[in-house]
Amino acid sequence: MSQQWNPLRDLVHLQDRMNRLFEDATERRAKESEAAGDEIERVDWYPAADVYESDGEYTVAVDLPGVERSTLDIGVDENRLTIKGRRSDEITPIHLAERPKGRFLKSFGMPASVDQQKIQADYRDGVLQVHLPKLQEQKAARVKIEVS
Repeated sequence: MSQQWNPLRDLVHLQDRMNRLFEDATERRAKESEAAGDEIERVDWYPAADVYESDGEYTVAVDLPGVERSTLDIGVDENRLTIKGRRSDEITPIHLAERPKGRFLKSFGMPASVDQQKIQADYRDGVLQVHLPKLQEQKAARVKIEVS
């Protein structure tokens, strides 16, 4: 009897293969950088995030349960929002470890319409929310152009 085609199983298999390809490429790049003497920042995991847009702002919500506020480093550099930090290792013996530990990094491109001077962040219930207010648009007065 032939096995019935299951597109979900094929999709999961494809995702696993893609993840392995990205991991291999990242490891190769790190080794090449080390050999060249370049210093790159190593990360152990990438947190899940959502980005929302409302009339007045963009909101980036990043799931960081168990991460201490003091380890968070949020910065903006050349229209790029970068969130770094660390989830510390448990000291007690672990019987099951599914949550990632160590350093993390999440980076987002920012539209030019963000007012970078007014960016704010709050961290509550394991979720970091970064509020990126939009620049207030100046409505240009209508100018009449004379045709000669």
